[in-house]
This record gives sequence, C-alpha cells and structure tokens, in this order.
Amino acid sequence: MSVVTNILFPEINEVITEKKEIHSGPLKEHEARISAVYVGICGSDLHVLKGHHPVGKPPIVPGHEIAALVTEVGAGVTNVKPGDHVVVDPIMACMECPACKSGRFNLCIPPYVAGFRAPGVARSSQALPARNLHRAPKSLPWEVLAFAEPATCARHCVNRMPEGTLDDVLVIGAGTIGLSIIQALRIMGANKVTVIEPDENKCQLAKKYGASRTLKPGELGDESFSGVIDVVSNQATLMESCLKVKPGGTVMCMGVPAGNVEIPLPHMQRFERDLIFSGMYLPDDFDTAIQWLAEGLFDTEDLITDIFPVEKSAEAYIRAQEADSIKVLIKFSDG
Repeated sequence: MSVVTNILFPEINEVITEKKEIHSGPLKEHEARISAVYVGICGSDLHVLKGHHPVGKPPIVPGHEIAALVTEVGAGVTNVKPGDHVVVDPIMACMECPACKSGRFNLCIPPYVAGFRAPGVARSSQALPARNLHRAPKSLPWEVLAFAEPATCARHCVNRMPEGTLDDVLVIGAGTIGLSIIQALRIMGANKVTVIEPDENKCQLAKKYGASRTLKPGELGDESFSGVIDVVSNQATLMESCLKVKPGGTVMCMGVPAGNVEIPLPHMQRFERDLIFSGMYLPDDFDTAIQWLAEGLFDTEDLITDIFPVEKSAEAYIRAQEADSIKVLIKFSDG
C-alpha cells in the first residue's frame, strides 16, 4: 500500500485535497509510473469545476497539464527511464481507430483525455502509458517545463495555419493560450501580429512576446489580415474574424465555442476565405514545444502568476478564476 495525494472536485464549485492509501500493482509492460512535481490549472479545468464542461463533470480528479519525474517503467518501455523529467500528453488514444492508425491521435473518437473522460493527472503518483510521456532536459526548471502543454497547444495551432497566412496575423484574445500563440507566431516566422485584448497588462505582455501592436475591442479599423486566430470563439469574435480576413485568407478557430454560432457564409464562400480549427495537439507538437522551452525561445517568466502547494489547491482554483491571473501552478513535490 502507498499513500497518494490528489486533488478532487467532489461537487460543482468545490475543491479538496485528499490522501488515499492505494495498492500499486505491478506495471503493465507498456506503462511508466510518474511522480507529479507541478500541475497547471487550465481554463477547461475551471469549466469542469463549474459544471459547464460537456464531458468532464464532478466528482472527478482534474488536471491535464503536468511536469513529472519518472519513478518506474514497465518491462517493454524504451522511450523513458527512471529519473527522466517528463510532461504528459493527456490524450489517452485507443491506438486502434483509423485516426490513431494515421497518427492523428487528437481525432480519436470518443476522446479520452485526462481530467475529462479519463482520470486527471492531479495526483502525486500514477501509472500511464509510456507513449504519452515526453522527455525534457533535466536542466529545464520544473516550473518552466510545467508550461509545456499550453506551448504545445500554441505550436499545433500555428502549425496548422496554411503557408502564406502568417504575413499579417490578427489574434483575438491574449490570455494564457493567446499569449502562447503570439510567442509561437514569432518563433515560427510571422511577419506582423496585431492583438485584440481588453486587459492592459496582457496587452503589454503581448507586445513583449512579439505583437506589433495591441488594440482594445472595438478599436480595429477598416483593415483585413492574411490570417486571423480567434482564441475566444464566441459569436461576436468569430463574426469579426470572418469579416476581417482577406480574400484567400484563413480564420483559425482556436477557442472552445460554448455553442453554435453564425458566420457570414456568402462573404466566406465567394472569396475562398477558409475557416479551420485546432483541436489539442500531436506528439510532435510536444517535442517541439519542449525544445522551444529548453532553448529559451518561449518565455514563461511573466506567464506563471502564482504557485500554490497542493495542500492549498482550493485557493489555487479560486486564484485561477481572477482576471489578472494567467497561469496558476500547483506544487506536489520538489522533484
């Protein structure tokens, strides 16, 4: 028997930290056991907490962003070893469907993602498929590695933008993912980036990370862009995105829509304005994002606003809901 500490959403809008005695059986051949160091709080975790997520509902152990230490591996595991520093791809793909067989694990249906349909990673120790673990240099600080998942989201999003659309890009929304996308755009060679964001502090960070200019909602004039990335994706922002993209340009829906929205279809169809989507990520996105972090290309210094010990997880989730919060981390151990 061993004692495992985990975070639990027992009911809507309730967070507790609990300790449990569990029997840790032998690992399967393809599994690895990890010890959590940091777990990040994402906006989708807050949707689960509030009861607004379509799949993840309390009671549930949350979490899909984690930096962890490998403590044990199964007999058939070759990609990681005990002592490795890793992040977890939370997509628990079936590996049997056509999408998985083609390498598009993010399109596996039904999607089993940690913290939603699958058990969350906000626990001190757990066994996972070793294929879901991505190694990082041990020189990379743990709290920086904990930002790998948002950076991975950003890399996948920008990597899906067609060639030629990065000449003049509009980004709507500069929260955690928006600021990550701005950095990904800079790293991946975008020429000019305009950002729409109401919060002044986030506007300043957007400029620091590569935005050419920032505007408040309603300040954008009569101009258009080769590419638009909508990180909010509500009715108003998607309509604006479609109306502000140039003929032949691309609108990327990056935010998670709360429901159906209308788009100006005749305006899009006649001049071949494309609307595409970004849904999570692929293994290569993790490896690239870790490389960005290790090489200092992707800056997390001002993105991690708070770190809470796991014993104060309830306070951490309250803080994560405040407007000036960007990324809140929960510390499980020293690694």
